[in-house]
Amino acid sequence: MSGPANRPVFGVLEWLRPGEEERVEQLLGDLKAIGATELRTGISWADWHTAGGQDWYAWLLPRLASEVNVLPCFHYTPPTLGIAPNICSPPRDPKQYADFLDVFITRFGEHFEWVELWNKPKNPLEWDTTLDPNWLIFCEMVGGAAHWAQKRGKKTVLGASGPMDAQWVGLMCDRGVLQYIDAVGIHGFPGTFEFWWDGWNAKIARVRNVLLQHGSKAEIWITETGYSTWRHDERAQIAAFTNVMAAPAERVYWYAAHDIEPAQAMDAVCADEREFHFGLRRADGSEKLLMRLLRQGGVEAVNHPPWLGDKAKSNPSTIKKPPVMITGGSGFLGCNLAHRLCSEGQPVLLFDNLSRAGVEQNAAWLRETYGDLVQVQVADIRDAQALGEAAQRSSAVFHLAAQVAVTSSLTAPINDFEINARGTLNLLEALRGMSSPPPVVFNSTNKVYGSLDDVALRLNGARYEPDDEQIRDNGIGENQPLDFYSPYGCSKGAADQYILDYARTFGLPAVVFRMSCIYGPHQFGTEDQGWVAHFLIQAMNKRSITLYGDGKQVRDVLFVEDLVDALLLARKNIRTLSGQVFNLGGGPQNTTCLLELLDWIGELDGEKPRVSWGNWRPGDQRYYVSNFSKFQTATGWKPKVGMREGVERLHAWLREFRSANAAREALATA
Repeated sequence: MSGPANRPVFGVLEWLRPGEEERVEQLLGDLKAIGATELRTGISWADWHTAGGQDWYAWLLPRLASEVNVLPCFHYTPPTLGIAPNICSPPRDPKQYADFLDVFITRFGEHFEWVELWNKPKNPLEWDTTLDPNWLIFCEMVGGAAHWAQKRGKKTVLGASGPMDAQWVGLMCDRGVLQYIDAVGIHGFPGTFEFWWDGWNAKIARVRNVLLQHGSKAEIWITETGYSTWRHDERAQIAAFTNVMAAPAERVYWYAAHDIEPAQAMDAVCADEREFHFGLRRADGSEKLLMRLLRQGGVEAVNHPPWLGDKAKSNPSTIKKPPVMITGGSGFLGCNLAHRLCSEGQPVLLFDNLSRAGVEQNAAWLRETYGDLVQVQVADIRDAQALGEAAQRSSAVFHLAAQVAVTSSLTAPINDFEINARGTLNLLEALRGMSSPPPVVFNSTNKVYGSLDDVALRLNGARYEPDDEQIRDNGIGENQPLDFYSPYGCSKGAADQYILDYARTFGLPAVVFRMSCIYGPHQFGTEDQGWVAHFLIQAMNKRSITLYGDGKQVRDVLFVEDLVDALLLARKNIRTLSGQVFNLGGGPQNTTCLLELLDWIGELDGEKPRVSWGNWRPGDQRYYVSNFSKFQTATGWKPKVGMREGVERLHAWLREFRSANAAREALATA
């Protein structure tokens, strides 16, 4: 039976190995969260005969069946990367195949309705099917097992063969196997492996014609499909999912729930990199965009995101101006900048991979508010071609996209480098070849100054402050020596220096801001980044806040509207500012230590947040306050929104956002 509105029933394919109980629990939680009711997983002859293998399946089958409908796929050889090599030679006697199946039906048959028979030869279409004994053994093996499974009350699925599905089904029909088959499986990985592809409709039509010719009433299932995000094109993964869920099949199994760590693969040295990136989650456990959409509203949420239309390729005819491009444009800073520009009639192009949870809501809000003034291109700055094409048709570039967490850089430094340093270089190279490149404004970070151990400090009550009176009165200036600390500091510092050098060496019009702490509406703060919003959100949710260090560390904070003013002034004055770096923040008039902010939050919420404590982290600064006098002298800019007013405005916005979300959820469940 197909799903709603003739849509296929949706399931997930995930191969599970003995000892992976923890991964099984995560998988079941993910399936429930995204509304998947079906799971296809392998039953391995090899695993069955390993020590503890039978106990593993005795736990696995009932555990899976308690949450989802299980399709056990019976095979002897590993079907895909990530499955260990076969340690037991598969039997050549067809009766042993049926006996293996019979054992499972006898012991675990109450936990599944269907069985899949998967043991196809490596190159079946190259065989002489009239003479080759291997072919005859294979047909007898599958046909006999299918016949026996039906006699035991189970429905049967014929395993797929990949690109040559129609020919494969025809051969099995000729050998009489299809009389024992209730559903035929087909595979396809358009955009990843299929270099020639004419669509699911055509592929399924060819298989259906073969079935009709042989009088078979078997259903057609897509038992394995997916899209690898090895090039970080998560929008294409969504498109592939949308296409397959519109296919005229009874069921679809999407591969896979989780990316594979190269170390898990049986032959990681020689493996195709594409094989590692099919999951809905990345190997580090973070959600890809498709996973987030499914979790928010199931298949329907994927089919109808208002910002995934192909608005990026050409401006609507009513929009005459070239857009201002904002990398990371759906994030907190980008959303506020886009809001200001669009309110002044300036079209914007949001170039964003939407990898940060919640930012898709910013993109949707901008599209709903400003319509065709907002173009959304879901793409990654590591995709040099997409980034270059977007930059070359823009009137200005605000480069805000980044990996923003020190903690993430410590666990995945290569990923951090590829986004922050290589992504920035991709942008610069795209602009370098233009005869009249657009101005670039880049947001760097105060982390390029390291932990500031050379700034002598003293305690003043609950705060650290510099011994040096000039620094105490004015903050840290641009003459502070660079000291890249942590992979994040290195990657952002490298990007910072590349921007300045391309302005000097190649004449690109570019400005660098070394930012302090920015806060304001549309910020979904986390412990790693956006800490002012994070503190407020945790307090609203009555959750504990972890302070690293002693809580006496001091920061200056800058309200986002003041930052937008500075960004636009930098673009306006690019001719005189190009090639320069500016420290930017709230300055000495807008400082707080962490403990003081918690007290203020307690005043707003009527209850002081609970606190837990952690050790100082690598590169933590006990004191950082921006000296923005250089930029003020050049442009006249200074902050307008005081810290207490800004925190109150962010608090009010978070409450309003929270109430609106609760109302939407109540309406959806009504």
